[in-house]
Amino acid sequence: MKAPAPAHDTRRFFWLRLHSLSGVVPVGLFVLLHFYTNSFSQLGPAAFDARLASWEKIPFAAAFQVLFIYLPILFHAALGIWITLRGKQNTLAYPYFGNLRYTLQRLSGIGVLLFVGAHVFKTKIEPWWEGFPMSFAHMSEAMREPITLTVYVLGILGTTYHLANGLWTFCITWGLAVSRRAQRWLSVLSFVLFGILFLVGLNAILGFLGQGVEL
Repeated sequence: MKAPAPAHDTRRFFWLRLHSLSGVVPVGLFVLLHFYTNSFSQLGPAAFDARLASWEKIPFAAAFQVLFIYLPILFHAALGIWITLRGKQNTLAYPYFGNLRYTLQRLSGIGVLLFVGAHVFKTKIEPWWEGFPMSFAHMSEAMREPITLTVYVLGILGTTYHLANGLWTFCITWGLAVSRRAQRWLSVLSFVLFGILFLVGLNAILGFLGQGVEL
């Protein structure tokens, strides 16, 4: 008779599953929706500002953002930090591709967390502090600052990798891709998704610079 798993293993299994799920719903869905909103930069100031205004018309918009955006992101980030601190990195000893992906996932998670802080400051805190509304003009001016532009490009790179690779691990963790063949195909699809999302995010930046290319 197989011995029951220790309580700490059961708890760890539960939190790992919850972390994986929260990275897709609602955090992953929000990232996709956010990329879609930013893509309106391709259509010019009027279209982008109108898109932002539509968000503000959502009933209880502030409460919605806190409950379904900020708190889930903080929850996912806190669990991710806990996993990172307890994980054993053996990439140098065993330089397999899976270990490299795991390490990049953890590092990109830390980078994304820092990027989210910078993004919130630029799009929420700074406009509120200076007393002007968030707008296309504000982002256009920000993207012309070399440091801000670099932060956003790297932030989008880390975010898109973290999401695409996270979807790959989600499908494996939740038993949606069991066989090696399925996992290989899923791996290819995740890298394709990573490339597409990165180009979409990069094109949004170019839109703020008046150089967007409609996708």
